[in-house]
Amino acid sequence: MPKITLLLSFCLLLLNCGIAQTGTFYFSPLSSTAYAPKILALKGRVPTIVYTDKKQQKAYAEIIAGRDKSLIEDFEENQLIDDTMLLHKCNTIINKMKAANPAFPFNNITVYINRSCVANASCFGEGTLFVNIGLFLWIDNDDELALIIGHELSHQFLNHAESRIKNNITLLSSDEFIAEMKAIKKSQDGKYERYKKLMKDMVTENGTHSRYKETEADSLGLILTKNAGYNTTAAAQILLKLDNVEDLFDAGNLYSVKAAFEKSGADSLVFRKNSKYHGLSNETVTMSADKGFDSIKTHPDCVVRYKKLVGQTAEKPVIKCCTAISPFFKGSKERALIELVRYEYEKGQLTLCAHVCLFALQNGYTGSFYNAFLSLCFSGIYAADKKFQKFSVTDSKAKANSTLKELQDMIFNTNSDNIATIANYFLSNAGSQADEDYLFAKLMYNKAVKAQDEAGLATHFTTNLPHSKYIYLLNTKNP
Repeated sequence: MPKITLLLSFCLLLLNCGIAQTGTFYFSPLSSTAYAPKILALKGRVPTIVYTDKKQQKAYAEIIAGRDKSLIEDFEENQLIDDTMLLHKCNTIINKMKAANPAFPFNNITVYINRSCVANASCFGEGTLFVNIGLFLWIDNDDELALIIGHELSHQFLNHAESRIKNNITLLSSDEFIAEMKAIKKSQDGKYERYKKLMKDMVTENGTHSRYKETEADSLGLILTKNAGYNTTAAAQILLKLDNVEDLFDAGNLYSVKAAFEKSGADSLVFRKNSKYHGLSNETVTMSADKGFDSIKTHPDCVVRYKKLVGQTAEKPVIKCCTAISPFFKGSKERALIELVRYEYEKGQLTLCAHVCLFALQNGYTGSFYNAFLSLCFSGIYAADKKFQKFSVTDSKAKANSTLKELQDMIFNTNSDNIATIANYFLSNAGSQADEDYLFAKLMYNKAVKAQDEAGLATHFTTNLPHSKYIYLLNTKNP
């Protein structure tokens, strides 16, 4: 009997090890099918009557209908995923907060994972919360995630979305606003300047209103988080990280572009920087030219928010974010990276997809998956180049002097033969030739570079791997 128990334990250990090694390389279900009941509920929703004035009620109904339409589009266009791991983390926190804060109406709250790379979360006012996949790259513990969720829950509990809608209706339907609009229409001179001032006053009012609501949400969010037993001092560090999350796209020295490609067999001239060439999207657009518009910010300064939460006298800790990924919460970060890579590839943002892959490899996320997608990206770029569409898949609106800009310009300056060589190089590092990551990358390489029959390749792939996570991509338009 002990021998059988030992053998069973050993088998279970092997099974668990197998799951640990391969379990992260899956795709989560897309929202159009996973959340079909939610879509139906949104389509059937009727705005409540909140105004006796018909014009105001009509405006309110139009705003609510617009919000619901936007949500429906997000779900139907697969902007969300049903990610079991990340949703479990979020829902565990929500349930813990619900138990610790019984006075608040948690029953109608549902959280969803948005596929955006932007590190953010949002509340829509009718019980829907979005947590963006990009946020998980920088979350290091449950405390930080709890503070973010607590903040968004607070917006819901304090009816901030509803308040903002009503504030806008009050502004737009006020006698002063209507009179000024009529006067502007009738005026002969200075029409544009008067209209600009009116809009600035309205936007400024909205910004001031929103910043006040954000401060309210910070305060209540802190209480919800603290009551649930989370370390709010540790949690507050996420606010300082949010000041730096653009580094993933804007910073330099995230990885060496030259080192990433110099062993590919491509012409060495490809990796030589040309200081005279400015490349694509060299302009950085800001609003600093008009200081009056500073007040459109909807969130208070992150450092100010941090000090309010932990104490005004607290010293700002040194935050190393976001030019590298910390080793904490690695499972969640791996999920985020995989889904970001998948999403950018789906959208045809191939330079950005390659950038995230290289960033993942630089930060120790080794494996066939990222090399397979690098091959997919360069096969796609090769195909686009042959159709004279290289710019559309290469331009990533990169900021000057950033690593992303260097990668973008290197790709755009590389001829199709070298692009094909690079695609094949990453394919050769995409794992076992029996692995589905390798096989799908091989299929797309053969389609793009070898110009083999697409239908035949797809049939062969689906016959041999009928349950592959890549099946749906065969029916997705890509370069």
